[in-house]
Amino acid sequence: MLNRSDLHEIVAIGSELTAEKDKNLLLEKLLVEAMKISSCDAGTLYLYEHGRLSFHIMITLSQKVKRTRKEISLPPVELREENVCAFSAIHRELINIPDVYHSDRFDFSGPKRYDAMTGYRTGSMLVVPLEDAEEKLIGVLQLINKLDGTENFIPFTEDDEFSLQSLGSMTAVSLANMIYSELIKDSSKTFSAFLFAYCCWMVVYALWQYLGQPVSTDVMTHGVEVLGFLMFFYIMGHTSLTWKHLGITTEKPWQTARTGILIAACAVAFLCIAKAVIRLFAPNAFGPEFPFLDLRAFGVRQIIYVFTAGIQEFLARSVIQGNLRRIMVGRHTAAAAIVISSMSFATLHIHLGLMFMLGAALLAGLEGILYEKQQSIYGVWIVHWAFGVAGTLLHIIGH
Repeated sequence: MLNRSDLHEIVAIGSELTAEKDKNLLLEKLLVEAMKISSCDAGTLYLYEHGRLSFHIMITLSQKVKRTRKEISLPPVELREENVCAFSAIHRELINIPDVYHSDRFDFSGPKRYDAMTGYRTGSMLVVPLEDAEEKLIGVLQLINKLDGTENFIPFTEDDEFSLQSLGSMTAVSLANMIYSELIKDSSKTFSAFLFAYCCWMVVYALWQYLGQPVSTDVMTHGVEVLGFLMFFYIMGHTSLTWKHLGITTEKPWQTARTGILIAACAVAFLCIAKAVIRLFAPNAFGPEFPFLDLRAFGVRQIIYVFTAGIQEFLARSVIQGNLRRIMVGRHTAAAAIVISSMSFATLHIHLGLMFMLGAALLAGLEGILYEKQQSIYGVWIVHWAFGVAGTLLHIIGH
C-alpha cells in the first residue's frame, strides 16, 4: 500500500506536470515520470486522434532508445479489441499483464516480432487509458517491464496501478485544458478573420450597387466561394485546427452520407410537392413553357455546383457555426450558433435578393441542425447540392 510520502510525491509530480505549458513537453514528462514511479524499462505514449491511437513518444532505457512522434514510422493503432492498447482505449480499462508471453488474452504478435528483431524481451505490461474531466479519451499510456533492481522484470503492482491512474488523470485534464484553450484561441482568430472578410464583402456589394452592377450576379456568387477558399487556406496555414475540427473528416463517413442522402431526398420531394400545389393556384407562376421538371437545365454548372456547395458549406458550418459554437458561452450556444450562422450565410447572398436570402436562411438553419448532430460538412453538403439542383430543375430558383 502507498504510504503518505508516496502520495505526496505523486501529487508533487502531478502539480509539476500540470504547470507545464508546452503540450509536447507535458506528454514527454508524463511518460518519463510514469516510468520513474513504476521503475520500468520502457514506455510508449499514444494520443487518440481521428479514431486511432497515434504513437507520440517511445522510450526504452536499456537500449538507450528515445523516439518522438516525427521519428516514429509505425502506423497508428486501429481500435480493435485484440490489441491491448486499443482494448484499453475502447473500454477505458486499465490492463495489467504479468508476462505477455504467458497471456492469450490479447494479440501480442507485434511485441514478439519487435523482440525477435531487436533481441529485447517484452515481459510485464501495464496499460492505462487517459481521460479528461468529461471522460473523453485523450490517449493511452503503455509501460513495459517493471524492474526488480537486478535488471529482471517483475509484474506491475496495485500501487503502480493507483499511482499511474492518478498521474494520468491529472495530466489528461491538464492536456485537455491546454488543447481547449488552443482551440478557443484559434477559433477566435479564425472568426475575427471571417468578420473582417464579411465586412469587406458588404463594402464590395455596396460598391457593386453604386456602380450600377457592372458585373453579373454570377460573379458576385463566385465571390462567396472565393471567400470560402481564402478562409480555408488561412485556417490551415495559421491555426492548429484540424480537418476533424473543421468537419472535413469523420469517423463514420457512410452513416453521415446516408443521413444526408435521406434528408436530401425528402427535400427534393418537398420542393416537388410545393411546386405542384403552387401551380394549382397559380398555373403561370413558373412559366408555362417549361416542363414540371426540366432536365435540360442540368448541365456543367450543376456538376460544378457539387464543388461550390461544399465550399459554401465549409464557410457556413466550419468557419461560422463551428467557431461560434466553440467561443460562445451560455445555455443555448448551439441554437445561437445555428441562427447567427444561418443569418450570416444568407446575407452573403444579398446580391440575389430578399426572397433568395430568406430561403437560404431557412435552408441554412435546417442544415445547421444536421451539422450540430454530425459535426461534419458531408451530410449538409449533400443536402445543399441536392436542394440547389432540384430547385434549378424545377425552376424555383435560378443557378
